[in-house]
Amino acid sequence: MDYKNMFSLKDKNIVITGGCGYLGREIVNGVRAMGASVQVIDYAESATIRCNLDSTEELKLAIKKAAIAKGKIDGLITMAANLGAGVLNDIENMDDEYWGKGLDGTIGYSFRTIREIIPYMKEHGGSIVNIGSLYAVGAPDPRTYYDTPFSSTPNYGAGKAATVELTKFCAAYLAKYGIRVNCVSPGSFPHEDVQKNTLFKKRLESKTMMGRIGYPEDLVGVMVFLLSEASNYITGVNIMVDGGQTAW
Repeated sequence: MDYKNMFSLKDKNIVITGGCGYLGREIVNGVRAMGASVQVIDYAESATIRCNLDSTEELKLAIKKAAIAKGKIDGLITMAANLGAGVLNDIENMDDEYWGKGLDGTIGYSFRTIREIIPYMKEHGGSIVNIGSLYAVGAPDPRTYYDTPFSSTPNYGAGKAATVELTKFCAAYLAKYGIRVNCVSPGSFPHEDVQKNTLFKKRLESKTMMGRIGYPEDLVGVMVFLLSEASNYITGVNIMVDGGQTAW
């Protein structure tokens, strides 16, 4: 075993959906720094391959393009998520359409992307990393959000909890092809604009053992680990990256 290079991603072709977002951008930079070629599938103009993940046909074409770019696909990170327009956070005022959109924009995006990428990994194996959430394993504390403009919706948490289960199912199902499937669940990683609300930021910080919120670079190491040979015997797990919040 070449331990010196066990975390290297040299010559690997990695697909990252939602890689143009606040967290995704730094993960893309980190994965590239470890030697990988990265194909970013996103609706944003800066994406390697522009795609509306609501469309299965667009997604199929995007993944095909990503495979053609390097002749193979070695890894996938499913960063993309979409709750839809507006914020209907209360159960009593959330209509069926918004509820369904949040589920599809979380578990639906991950499911379809995994389904369409399997044919490009079956011959040589690979690593899939899904993105869960702190709220995949526990409920948000309403007191954190009180008197702020922010909220966490029930369909987001439900969709991310389903993503953790999908990870385990796919890990079992795809092991025969040498495809590993794991999940990373970030804790409080508020966007830069959200961090401007000092009251909310302080409340989030107080929830963690480490006394601070998470930043994009805090996710890079675990992503590289799960995509690399260093995690060869790891599949079906959900790794919390939350500063110890769920360990209290």
